[in-house]
Amino acid sequence: MKKVVYLSGGVGGAKFAKGLSKLKNIDLSIIVNTGDDEYIHGVALSPDIDSVIYGLANIEGKFGWGILNDKFTVNNELIKFYDLNFMIGDKDLALNLFRNQMLNDGLQLTEITEIIKNKFNIKCKILPMSDDKVSTKLITKKGDKLNFQNYFVEKKAKPRLSKVVYEGSRKASSSNQVINLINQSDVLIVGPSNPILSIGPILSISRINQSIQDHNNVIAISPFVGKKALKGPSVQNFIDMGYKPDIQGLKKYYKNRVNKFYVHYGDSDNSSNVFEDQIVFKNENDSKILAERILQNE
Repeated sequence: MKKVVYLSGGVGGAKFAKGLSKLKNIDLSIIVNTGDDEYIHGVALSPDIDSVIYGLANIEGKFGWGILNDKFTVNNELIKFYDLNFMIGDKDLALNLFRNQMLNDGLQLTEITEIIKNKFNIKCKILPMSDDKVSTKLITKKGDKLNFQNYFVEKKAKPRLSKVVYEGSRKASSSNQVINLINQSDVLIVGPSNPILSIGPILSISRINQSIQDHNNVIAISPFVGKKALKGPSVQNFIDMGYKPDIQGLKKYYKNRVNKFYVHYGDSDNSSNVFEDQIVFKNENDSKILAERILQNE
């Protein structure tokens, strides 16, 4: 059975995770970004982990985040007391209240994630990149320092950036389980998530970064289609950080880490390690087909 490790952000990464999870005869482990994790309403949220879990449980909201047909009773009450820039549904909040209590009881995020994904009968492994706190901070060209939710939700990802910092990453480590899964995997796939905001925090953990550099079979799926992003501000983020939003920019960003790239039709630079395919997913079967092709060709 082929051992597959998949690096994922939230909504965009979760779409391809659904395709991978449908494949038979693979042992799938998903390592998820936690640079977006934050306390909101006094509750510990792990948005990317939850997006992956909800996606694999087939209960994700219509925009890919939250829970389908969730109610917002608590949020509607909180609005009476202060302005809310971040809406979280009642069922979603219940899960995060559970996570918050488990953290307060002394459990690690890895342990809690295992409990939660089992409650949803998800068979593959889902692990946070680290149990230590790593926070993605965005420095705007005006000099403002924003956390991820301020930037993405409140500011709608509009501010131009001069720098992105993964606070805490130098001191953070990753679990031995994560490192062993990477080292023992037959193939490691980097999802079509935002390289700067979703994959970057994972790579900022030195143990993970070194294990990926030592791996001889790492495949990245492009987050770009033509001159546009599959989702979110990937194009603008790449430009702001000095990279071209194309295969050449991806090669530069993932230098010494990635061996092969999958890009959309027409986006190749004709290199022998760049493959064109359908990376725009209209449904989960599209992501399954791409997953099958990647694993057949690796």
